[in-house]
Amino acid sequence: MKISFFILLVILLTVKTKASTVTDISGSYHDGQTFITWTVIPDYKGFYYAYRYNRPITALNIDSAKYMGRVPGNFSLNYFLNLGLQGSGQPTPYLVINNNPTEQLTASQGLFVITCAANGKIYYYAITTDSLNVENRNIVPGANALTTAIAESVDFVQAYLQIADIPLRDNRNLLYNAYAVFGGNVKTDLTPALTNEGCLVYNFGIVKDIDPGSPNAATFFFYGGGGNAYGSCNSVNQPGMWKISMEDDIPNFNWDSISGENTKWIGYNENFDVYSTNDSSAWPTTGINHAYSITRIKWTYDWLLRTFPIDIDLHKIYTQGSSEGTTGALLFGLLYPHVVAAIDVTNAKVNLDYLTDDNPDCKWSEDGGARTKENIFIGDYIHNLPSDVPKYNSTDYYRTYDFGNFSTLLKDNKYNSLPLIFLTSGQSDYVTCWEEKIGFYNSLNASRNGGFYYWDQREHKSGTKEIQDRNLGNFLRYRTDLSYPAFQNCSGDSYPGDTVNPQPPYFDGDTVGTRYGTLDWIDTSIHETAGSWQATVYSHQIELNNGQLYPYNLPPSVRTDITLRRLQQFINIPDNTILCLDNYHDGKLIQTQSINYSTSDPIITFNQIDIFNGTGSQIKVYECISPFKDYTQIHSETQKAAIENIYPNPTFGSAQISFSLKSDMHVILIVKDVLGNKLLIVDEGIKESGDHAISFDIGNFMSGIYVAELHAGNEVIPYKLFRN
Repeated sequence: MKISFFILLVILLTVKTKASTVTDISGSYHDGQTFITWTVIPDYKGFYYAYRYNRPITALNIDSAKYMGRVPGNFSLNYFLNLGLQGSGQPTPYLVINNNPTEQLTASQGLFVITCAANGKIYYYAITTDSLNVENRNIVPGANALTTAIAESVDFVQAYLQIADIPLRDNRNLLYNAYAVFGGNVKTDLTPALTNEGCLVYNFGIVKDIDPGSPNAATFFFYGGGGNAYGSCNSVNQPGMWKISMEDDIPNFNWDSISGENTKWIGYNENFDVYSTNDSSAWPTTGINHAYSITRIKWTYDWLLRTFPIDIDLHKIYTQGSSEGTTGALLFGLLYPHVVAAIDVTNAKVNLDYLTDDNPDCKWSEDGGARTKENIFIGDYIHNLPSDVPKYNSTDYYRTYDFGNFSTLLKDNKYNSLPLIFLTSGQSDYVTCWEEKIGFYNSLNASRNGGFYYWDQREHKSGTKEIQDRNLGNFLRYRTDLSYPAFQNCSGDSYPGDTVNPQPPYFDGDTVGTRYGTLDWIDTSIHETAGSWQATVYSHQIELNNGQLYPYNLPPSVRTDITLRRLQQFINIPDNTILCLDNYHDGKLIQTQSINYSTSDPIITFNQIDIFNGTGSQIKVYECISPFKDYTQIHSETQKAAIENIYPNPTFGSAQISFSLKSDMHVILIVKDVLGNKLLIVDEGIKESGDHAISFDIGNFMSGIYVAELHAGNEVIPYKLFRN
């Protein structure tokens, strides 16, 4: 009887061992990754564990094999894509792991994907399971362990089309192409690590415009909390623009058993457990925080340009986000400022380090729900853990709460090519909160970045919304290879209030307002050369949602500082060059300034320039005196009669203007002061075509800046003149 019982026990243990071992393991390599598949164990709820070794893996040597990571039992189902497609009529989306030829998994298959980190290596793989949290490391060659090695090499990792041409819910004329990329903790020269886990799947979608023309702009969309790439995709057809709808889900269901969790478009600590972390998990106090989400966005951008090199205009890349999605839109744009032309965000969190909003319901105050949850991912502000986010053009890395303050990123990128920013906030928003915005708005003058910033009394998802949403087509004005004027210290700006408001409604200041939103420019007027820049800038009112125009009483002109941003040709200016600005209104020179350009502060800014509404102001900036150059041509290349030389300039008195005429013209030289007063008139009468010179003397003038105007026929050509 004892012998029979022993035999039965052995049989049961053998059956149990075999039942908890996968079968039909197979492996293949393509596109820089190795794909291991197998037949899953029916009704299995645990994890599958992947191992790699340079020889066949057995029960005797598995301890020497390298552990690569784990995946849950239902990994072949693209869970988050399936969640987004609920009710769309699409088939259950099991993972597609190759598009050439198409290879799609079934419910009975498991998957683990490894990014290959070395060339010329061959590896064997094995898959184990667990039972009651105890790993079963039994190895059956050919069943759960490869008997044939896989040759690996480093290459660009691909995203694979999962489902093509899914009609958007709100616009069935637009078709969503669902893609997925497999990311892990392996980093190569061609592919970044996308998680601290061994293998996760990340979805995104591409929606092409209806117009088949190329090249197209591409806007990266970032949804707020609770969204998904398909269901939250922008449904407006904008000719000439593709939509790249990003997703930020991780398979953690401890906070939300259906929707899973997201990283708020940032990432998490290197010790963060993607699967098991929950509300009671301790905050990390050591380790590096990895911006996995931003890294993945940049990878997606690189993949997009590699995959669609003809279809995408790399100079017209934009980001748009709301709520939590604003973090992705802003971080991508400000950490990669040379890539993104413009950013549009609403209800943003602009300072992760702001702890003391007077509104007691603020979720990001020190003990607020959003902050305490985020602390589980990245630690608290006291530890301010190091991150893997590099400072632009630097070998240094940010600490987490430093790059989480967008005023810091703007300050650090002050001398870089910055994207234009559109940002709208709400004074009654207790989710991302209001008071932090005041410090951000007040920092903009110092960073001298470009953009338009607004606020009203809106709440996070409702309330009084007076500022209109921007039209998606507005993006298309902006390019990374086109310069623009950035504004600061504008007299038309509104007052956002201060940060001390302990009583309801917990804010003061103007209830609707803007920074720089009363200014704009005419795109086609921007003209840039190696020695000059010009554009027509104008002031205007903005239309609110109720039809009113704001500011309610806009004066005929406002004053603003103007900084030239994203210069393409007007660069490499020698140190100590004198730059001049001429300001014309309705064809008349109304203002002139000069600055001494310094390579130690290489930003061109002119202060308190008069900008008119209506026809606006024509702003011309040019090199008027350089220690290394002899400017013999007028800064405007379109003039028919050109001043070829004023010599000497600066002058102690006597000077001569040389010029050429293409036809006979009546020539008059007028010298004015900066207020426009005529101080000297030299009427030369009719001059024949050809080269000429006019001598004059300003020896009795005070030292300073003057304007010499050459009137030739109907042409009026001003030139800056310096009296020592």
